[in-house]
Amino acid sequence: MTEADIDKALLEVEKGLEKYCWIQEQFYMNDVTANRDFQRKYNGFYRVRRSAEWQMVYYRLMEDAKSNGLGFRDVLLELRKHTGWLEASFASKLIATVHPDRPKIDRFVLKNFGLSLPRRNEADRESKAVMVYDGLINKYMEFMSSSTAQVICARFEARYPWANITDLKKVDLVLWQTRMT
Repeated sequence: MTEADIDKALLEVEKGLEKYCWIQEQFYMNDVTANRDFQRKYNGFYRVRRSAEWQMVYYRLMEDAKSNGLGFRDVLLELRKHTGWLEASFASKLIATVHPDRPKIDRFVLKNFGLSLPRRNEADRESKAVMVYDGLINKYMEFMSSSTAQVICARFEARYPWANITDLKKVDLVLWQTRMT
């Protein structure tokens, strides 16, 4: 990733940064199971296009995660138990909302790190999804000590000094905008 790539991605980050900051600021101030404004903005930002029943389960898990220390595997299994779907990406988004120092699974970020989720028909898909998430955490930890991550954070802070977000999220937002071919 070149400095020009970083600067280009930073221009694109602005579109969603205010929404992300609002979501993070409002998360602990509201009961997310009852706050439709929070849900609407979260759904828009993270592109939640699921049924009302699915969302009810999701936001209940999110609210529960504030106090009971749910991890990625816990959320993944609970979503599957209540909805029938193995939702690694949405499980990671929930965890990243509760713990902003954790990454989210996204196809662009996974591709940038050379990772991919197991296919729908693969055996032991749950365990493999957890391994991918753990691998993503490890890749981020390694990347965060790189000079590229330091440049991303410094340029991010210079461009958006008002954004009170974790360094991992600064890098995550830039990597999400970077579509490697």
